Amino acid sequence: MPRFYFDIHDDVMAMSDTEGEVWTSREAAGQRAAQILPEIALHNPPESGCGHLLALVRDEAERVVFTATLDIVGKKVDAPILLPVRRVGADKYGSTAA
Repeated sequence: MPRFYFDIHDDVMAMSDTEGEVWTSREAAGQRAAQILPEIALHNPPESGCGHLLALVRDEAERVVFTATLDIVGKKVDAPILLPVRRVGADKYGSTAA
């Protein structure tokens, strides 16, 4: 089975995979790349609340065969936003059946 390498880039640094992983196809490796990015974002959130992650999947011949990106956009809310209160069992207008 072919070996694929996952290079990860963010707004600050790039990590190049030197070991790789064996996958049945480049599509399967691509799916793994798409899964990796949210995991990275979950454990290493960007300090500014916004960031860009890129995964490049290379094959054994060093060709990029798949790319995946994840953009994280966070925004500080200066004034609290009040949302309408919904009671359990209420319809979309807030009324309850009598």
